[in-house]
Amino acid sequence: MDAKFYQFWEDFFKHAVGGQVAPDVLTGWSRLGGSAMPDELMAMFKKYYGLDQMSAEAPDYSILFESALKEFNQSLTNLYAILDVVPKQDYVDLEKKCKALERKVADLEGVIMQLKLLFKTNPPNIGEGIGSLNQMLKSQNEQFLKMMDNLAGFYGISKDTDTDKK
Repeated sequence: MDAKFYQFWEDFFKHAVGGQVAPDVLTGWSRLGGSAMPDELMAMFKKYYGLDQMSAEAPDYSILFESALKEFNQSLTNLYAILDVVPKQDYVDLEKKCKALERKVADLEGVIMQLKLLFKTNPPNIGEGIGSLNQMLKSQNEQFLKMMDNLAGFYGISKDTDTDKK
């Protein structure tokens, strides 16, 4: 975290204690996820990041402002990590994902229950499946034997002469 970030928050809390900044300014801003900084905070932000010295119409102003805002937000994210706190917007996003996944799991559990019920009421006929597999294997075996007989005839080998030698 950069020193400007610490100076910003030090100044904010001094103003809050002195009554110059209302405490609900911070809570309202944090509820928005750190976007749309209130005017009271924006003045302090510009002061510590050196933007109050520049005109808003300056050509480099928007680039410097975006860079400072990015640096500030990175420091804020680091502070959240140190404090082991999750930003509200991140929490809301994860909550939406969680609810979507819960709905998906519930749908899949419903499909599983339907398939289990279907399996219980109409068990598969295993004998029919094995019978067709046996028939296919028998057919392939017969075709293989015919092919071997044809090859033996092509090369002039007969079954009788081969068994006599043994």
